[in-house]
Amino acid sequence: MMNNLEGIAFEEVIAGNGTSYASFRKTLEPRYGKVMFDIGKGYFFLIVFISISILVFREAPWTWWIISPVCGMMIGYCTAYIALFIHEAGHFNIHPDKVVNDKLATWLLCLPFGLSMKSYRKIHWQHHLHLGTMEDAEVSYFKALTKLFMVEMLTGIHLLKTVLRKEKNPYLGKEQLQNSRKMLIAGILFHLAVITVLLLTGNWPAAIAWVLGFGIFFPFFAALRQVLEHRDEKANSKSDFFKTPHGKVSRIFVHNIISSSFGSAGFTRHMIHHWDPQISYTRLADVEEFLEQSERTADFIKGSRTNYSTVLNKLLKAN
Repeated sequence: MMNNLEGIAFEEVIAGNGTSYASFRKTLEPRYGKVMFDIGKGYFFLIVFISISILVFREAPWTWWIISPVCGMMIGYCTAYIALFIHEAGHFNIHPDKVVNDKLATWLLCLPFGLSMKSYRKIHWQHHLHLGTMEDAEVSYFKALTKLFMVEMLTGIHLLKTVLRKEKNPYLGKEQLQNSRKMLIAGILFHLAVITVLLLTGNWPAAIAWVLGFGIFFPFFAALRQVLEHRDEKANSKSDFFKTPHGKVSRIFVHNIISSSFGSAGFTRHMIHHWDPQISYTRLADVEEFLEQSERTADFIKGSRTNYSTVLNKLLKAN
């Protein structure tokens, strides 16, 4: 299958100058400053859209029914951008000290999403081990982009199913489940605090936008992104991939301003990440360039490169 590098050994990939990828990857130290800068960008724009919803309402109160859903959508987009850095922290790539890495991730990234860093890491690693099989722990791509699934993503039904599935996850131990529940409660309290402040200050349209952003649009963007990354364009929409293997599919998306925000933290080069999960997203461009120089992988890179809109159109037409 073209959309998959897994199974190719690092030693097999040799650049034109004779350097093997096994040697090259040792030079790929994460650029931690860039990671924190990129996270900061996400929070900056999140604050911008909350501020817009507040300021526009004060100047033109009658526009609340427009600014709440519009800003809610943009808040959801920003939070989907921020959430992908949890993945980077899951691979210990936001700080060189692993303990500090997890503390930063817990307070800076995981709290708004009610996630336990250790539990997320455990679940996500099963995704790497079992991609495309019934044992995968991240399964949004099992679902075809039907009208029903779109409704589920936009009403919170898919989010609820995801939360309930995590409760039954066989890979999480008792302590991890307890930590997950504690972080879920902490996340709920965090959002209640934000909403309360907005309501007490008279900014109820901003409160609505916040709820829409985190409760509706963020889960929608997150689920859609995973489908676009891993769903086979030829997959039968009637197949139950909880009972039959879907197969490994990952993609590389053309990197531009839009794709790099929708697929932040290196998700535009997701196929490369699945091949070598420990490499920081800040160095995936270097890896992509190296792979294009190797006869063993050049065709895989070129053949797997696409864009989000193209894949979306193909998946919609497949149903």
